[in-house]
Amino acid sequence: MFQEGQKMKILLITLRADHGGGPYHVDLLINNISSNFDLFVACPNDKPYYDKWQRNKKVLGIFELPHRKFKIKKLIGLNQFIKDNQITLIHSHGKGAGIYSRLLKILNPKLKIIHTLHGFHIQEYGVIKKNIYIYVEKLFALFTNKFINVSKGEKDICLDFNVFKSEQSEVIYNGIKPIELLENAKQKLGLEDKIVITTITRFDYQKNMFLGYEIAKRFKDNKNILFLWIGDGNDKEIFEKKAKEEGVNIFFTGFTEEIPLYLSATDIYLSTSRWEGLPYALIESQSLGLPIVATNVIGNNEIVADNQNGFLFETADEAFLLLNNLIENNSLYKDFSNNAKKNFREKFDIRTMVGKMESVYQDLNQ
Repeated sequence: MFQEGQKMKILLITLRADHGGGPYHVDLLINNISSNFDLFVACPNDKPYYDKWQRNKKVLGIFELPHRKFKIKKLIGLNQFIKDNQITLIHSHGKGAGIYSRLLKILNPKLKIIHTLHGFHIQEYGVIKKNIYIYVEKLFALFTNKFINVSKGEKDICLDFNVFKSEQSEVIYNGIKPIELLENAKQKLGLEDKIVITTITRFDYQKNMFLGYEIAKRFKDNKNILFLWIGDGNDKEIFEKKAKEEGVNIFFTGFTEEIPLYLSATDIYLSTSRWEGLPYALIESQSLGLPIVATNVIGNNEIVADNQNGFLFETADEAFLLLNNLIENNSLYKDFSNNAKKNFREKFDIRTMVGKMESVYQDLNQ
């Protein structure tokens, strides 16, 4: 039982500590939470976040887990780590981490468990795998004190599948500190004569860069427009080869720590995702006042208000027309930019996210 004046001891679990929205979310939480909490982390030895968290004075201990794998030996070790450090609350992030946290609840019924799904991603599952996953989540809900949904749309999907009861979940939007606009970014990157359309991606099925390529291909004859693709993944080499062969104006950066620089050189942000939780790349773009053109899917459509701070689309042809509209209509561009900054301030500031999360922690430890 949590006593007044005593710090809460919280374990954050993630099965990824590489580049990605989930680990970034954990990092933001660690760095912005108040001193009322003692934090511990269980995660893989991935770059860049494992080393960062190991050096972070706010993290009092790290337990190493395998990358996106479950091992019973690690579960037993983590259970002992929790007992040794007198941890009372676990906050897991993502599917794999949720398996560990709910099994730990079975081993230690007094533990409080919070689980953030970071997207209810079942779109690429076959029927059998989808049904198994939904059944397991329903079962694990019995051992979960609170679910955190990062968007209203995500919560609605979970309720449609009866994964949990409505009162068992709270929607807390992802939040960040606004990115600082870097002066002369285009000049530093040699892009001063280009209109830059940027996408941050993993080159996987979810991000749907085949759609992104079809959009970029429609602009191949306009050499004033450059598509900037930031990130890495299995299909990156395929797209690099295609773009070179077909003369499509795409610049590939790979993974980079220079996101503020590239976004400062960006004119429009483009998302082609098949689904999202609540994507940080779009929130970061809005903090800089970038208009966004994005697929009309959950997550995207809670950041982008269609025809107010950006456009939502379904097809490559539609995206081509909408991008051209923004490029050619300076008044529309300025209106969208101002509305994007306003939307960020009202919904996605880091102080709002962390404040709501701290309230959930405190409520569960009464």
